[in-house]
Amino acid sequence: MKPTILVMTLLFGFAAAAQADNFRCPNGAIVSTGDSMSQVYIECDPPSFKNTRTESESGYRGATILINVEEWTYNEGPHRLVHLLVFRNGVLAEVQTLGYGK
Repeated sequence: MKPTILVMTLLFGFAAAAQADNFRCPNGAIVSTGDSMSQVYIECDPPSFKNTRTESESGYRGATILINVEEWTYNEGPHRLVHLLVFRNGVLAEVQTLGYGK
């Protein structure tokens, strides 16, 4: 009986860790973290606002790694939540909910 409980606990733990952030586009399509920027562009309507910047990270032996970060904001009005999609090097890395729009 105890091995079964252990196995079930591990399976639920792995399932929770593998969970991705999803975003339902204004047109109803769903995209997830790990999707490419081009795939999200094809699936979703254009964002309300885009912001691009470069971040740096420390790499192997002190090398500096530059990461292209692009943020897309979807603001669908005062009765809907604003969502921020963050792309790192062309891949959807996170989806944030910012509150109600204007």
